Amino acid sequence: MIRVRDGDDDVVLTMDEFDRRARRGEISPHALVSIPALTGDGFFEARLLPLFSSAFDPRRLLFRRHFHVGRLPVVTVIVAVVCVALWWLARERGDGVVTREALLLLGAKARARIVDEGEAWRLLTAGLLHKDGVHLGFNLFALLSVGAVLEGVYRRGDYVLLLVASSLSCMVASTLGSPPVTVGASGMIFGCLGCAVVFGRRFADVLPVRYRVYFGVVLVSYTALTFWIGLLSATIDHWGHAGGIVCGALFGALLEPRLLRLTAVREGAAALARPWIAAVVLVVVVVASGPLLPHALLRWQPASFSAFGVVVEHPNTWTRGSDPFGFLAFGNGVDALASLACARVESSPTLDAATERFLQGELAGLARAGHIADLVVEDTADDVVGGARAVPARRVHVRFVASDGPFVADGRVFVRGEIECTVVAAARVDATPRARALLDELVARLRFVATDAETAAIHATSLAPDSTKAWLARALAHEAAGDVASARGALARAEALVVAEPSWRPRLAAARARFELARGGALDRAETAARAAVAGAPDDADAHALLLEVLRRRRIAGLVAPGADPAGTAALGAAHEAARTEARARFPGDGRFAP
Repeated sequence: MIRVRDGDDDVVLTMDEFDRRARRGEISPHALVSIPALTGDGFFEARLLPLFSSAFDPRRLLFRRHFHVGRLPVVTVIVAVVCVALWWLARERGDGVVTREALLLLGAKARARIVDEGEAWRLLTAGLLHKDGVHLGFNLFALLSVGAVLEGVYRRGDYVLLLVASSLSCMVASTLGSPPVTVGASGMIFGCLGCAVVFGRRFADVLPVRYRVYFGVVLVSYTALTFWIGLLSATIDHWGHAGGIVCGALFGALLEPRLLRLTAVREGAAALARPWIAAVVLVVVVVASGPLLPHALLRWQPASFSAFGVVVEHPNTWTRGSDPFGFLAFGNGVDALASLACARVESSPTLDAATERFLQGELAGLARAGHIADLVVEDTADDVVGGARAVPARRVHVRFVASDGPFVADGRVFVRGEIECTVVAAARVDATPRARALLDELVARLRFVATDAETAAIHATSLAPDSTKAWLARALAHEAAGDVASARGALARAEALVVAEPSWRPRLAAARARFELARGGALDRAETAARAAVAGAPDDADAHALLLEVLRRRRIAGLVAPGADPAGTAALGAAHEAARTEARARFPGDGRFAP
């Protein structure tokens, strides 16, 4: 126990109570103190005891007696005036309404602009912009309420550094976690709130009671409520709020209030200049780092559509969504997006037919439904897609107006086996050259891989390498994916194995006939295989229909071939009619064999 005599007061304190009172300046350095374990029965002035000297700080006594927040908030007012001026300028740019385009022009945060194009300066300017009057009014009310208080607590240089760093932290966190365009001073506000809450906790023992309530109860409740409301709203950037509040809390833990910094009547010029210099250096570093961001952060990320055997690579800064055509898309959230749509068709489609379906189906249908307007198909041209395994494509150049403005788009239609796809690269008419270049590179990076069916079939042949069924399934999977060479090889392997499994001969022969008819082009071989299919399965109507189709195609080919042999063509015609007569007799109710 410790006895303390200060004037007429004589109290007995525990060690913790003595330490707490010394820190709060409630024990005079000249008070008499007796600690039996150290001083016996004698009393000594408190200032002579190391226990008191380590806890007592006259600056904290000064802080406790003279702390106030009534200083004129010059910096806060300047920031508020700048915010109002920029809001007015944005309204003028948007003809009386603050538009997204006006905000982007003035420096709104957009991940595509910051990372893809290196415009790091937006991390600093976005915190001064606001989307409407309500947004501006709410933020300025909060900033003037909390920021003005902190401007009285800290040196102005420290306060400026806090505003710059918290706004920057807000926009960095928003860029990493929230792709949409973001504006607002909420980063600075949450930075001030985080700093104020930590300040209140650090100095609760020396703050006057009214300020202890303000910092320890009012601001804590307000901060928690505001952040919680942000989490509930899909339109509020809670990533940015989190970045601001974390930065502010760090500043609250590190900064010393101006009353506790005084070791003389006035601080030296160098000490006063340090936070201002730090703020300027931070701004310069952010702006200068812009050109490095695309090289450091931009990466190409694959998105696999394995059911159709297509891989699209897109910048890692782009997000997944839907485009004006309703397809699955990847976009930068500002002025560029690319989409891919694929479908399987029953018969092998032609490029012309697939292009017509895109024009008259998807495009015209969206225009009729009102999803896009002013659709203009400007031109079409032949192209290729797919890199090393390139296939022919048809490029369709169109213009249209979507919900967020006018677009130009290039749709590339391509066909692989039974799969037809369209990759669309669309950009706003005012898109930047960099955004257009990334779209072109995205299309150039499109590549083909094995479809899910091919992968499963390849796995099946590895498990049963001598199975005719497995190799036939693999051939059909390759054919459906448009891989003619692999389909031909798998079909040949199945034909080599069918000797041991003769029950598969009819189906294998039919598969060979269909393959040559659709892909191979060897119609004489197709006829041989079709006749083998009919011979092996005389009661299979599909086999007879296949033979008729092969004979019809051979007859047409004979008629149009240069120097066609009339006798050969006549023989093919006779064979065709004979096959039809036989099929009609065997399957009298099947309309496919009608004359």
